[in-house]
Amino acid sequence: MGISCDHVAAHRAWSTAMGGLPYPELSDWHPKGEVTTAYGLWNEERGAGTRAVIIVDKDGVVRFRETYAPGTLPNPEMVLEELNKLD
Repeated sequence: MGISCDHVAAHRAWSTAMGGLPYPELSDWHPKGEVTTAYGLWNEERGAGTRAVIIVDKDGVVRFRETYAPGTLPNPEMVLEELNKLD
C-alpha cells in the first residue's frame, strides 16, 4: 500500500492521473503525519513526509527500510528482491 500525508481527494486525483494503481493509497492527513512520524519519516522543516519504502512482515516487524530524496524513485527489482526474502 502507499501512504502519504495528502488528502484522500489528492490520492484519488493522482491515482486517476496514473491510470489507476494496483494497490491501495492511504491518507495520513489527520492527524497530519501521525503514521509518518511513527515510522520516523516526518520532516518538520518541510512539513511533509520523507519518501521511503518500508517492508513489514506478517508479524508487524520492519524487514526493510530505505529512504529516497525528492525526485528519486525506488528500484523495483531491489524492492521485489527484498519481498522475496520474506516467508
